[in-house]
Amino acid sequence: MKSDMKSCQFAGTTRRDLLKTIATASGVTLMPLSELMAQTNKPRNGRGRIDVHHHMLPPFQPNMTARHYTPQTSLNEMDKFGTESAVLSLTVAAEYLYDGTDKAIQFARQANEYGAKAMQMNPKRFGFFASLPAKSVDATLKEIEYAFDTLKCDGVSLFTNTGDKWWGDPMFLPMFDELNRRNSAVFFHPTVANCCHNLAGLGDGVVEFDFDTTRTIVSLLYNGVLSRCQNIRWIVNHSGAAVPTLAGRVKDRVPGASSNPDGKFNRTEGKIDKIPNGTFYELKRLYYECAHAAYPMPMAALRAFAPPEQFLFGTDFPIEPTESTVEQFPVIKLPAAVQHALDRGNAERLWPKFKQS
Repeated sequence: MKSDMKSCQFAGTTRRDLLKTIATASGVTLMPLSELMAQTNKPRNGRGRIDVHHHMLPPFQPNMTARHYTPQTSLNEMDKFGTESAVLSLTVAAEYLYDGTDKAIQFARQANEYGAKAMQMNPKRFGFFASLPAKSVDATLKEIEYAFDTLKCDGVSLFTNTGDKWWGDPMFLPMFDELNRRNSAVFFHPTVANCCHNLAGLGDGVVEFDFDTTRTIVSLLYNGVLSRCQNIRWIVNHSGAAVPTLAGRVKDRVPGASSNPDGKFNRTEGKIDKIPNGTFYELKRLYYECAHAAYPMPMAALRAFAPPEQFLFGTDFPIEPTESTVEQFPVIKLPAAVQHALDRGNAERLWPKFKQS
């Protein structure tokens, strides 16, 4: 009967309670579970990770003040998970950047100066991607000049559409030509076009973000922008969204492929006049960051398609918790060399300043 009573006493005991009891009896102080998990998910050797998908939420950004964000918020999270450096970018504001108004131009400038100040105060921890008003060609070219030459940005961040246009549209060629001249990094962050909000009753972030990322990459490919701008280092979010999975179909459907009237279409490589090097060549040279997409399924598709030299680390913090990305690394068990390349090795090639700092 006494034995039964002891069993009853422990029936509601959690594993954590039991560990506390053992730790107390042995004189060991038990680390809080959240800290233990953070320690487990830090890089095991070498320097910390470089996060290329990490958001700043300025207090003047609409609908963001409730989050009470400051750059210290990012630094605290980075320290917790062994992230050495992060490239800050804007989020959830596409409609305020791309309406073609003076207000949008001013908003881009204000956001860029906010990112530059965070970087200046923490030069070894932060870089930043500049935001561009895009719909105004003259204002965009002026902002590129200011962001690169005065603020010393690390590239630009573009949302995946401007509401009614994707980036392969010819109106954006002057912007991309200038970014190509500057050998810029261009990071794409997903958003939803005017056409496609709440499709099938789903929230925008469920599938539409990844579909829109794929739309804009295909738009750039089919319109010849990827082939034209060989100096741009393109960075695709969320392990490439649907790009790795659909790359074969994208190759087989390039404009002119079905009719093939002049016999110029090379089906094996997806070559056409605007894609002279071939579809796979252009898509495989893109960089792919893994924020909230380090699960076995998307990583399997990405690794089957693109070489590990094109992988980058991202978290989507603070929109997503860092855990949703880093907790997958022990699951997918990347080879050590691939993990290092993803963690920071490839980012060091893109931005040597992080290697030197």
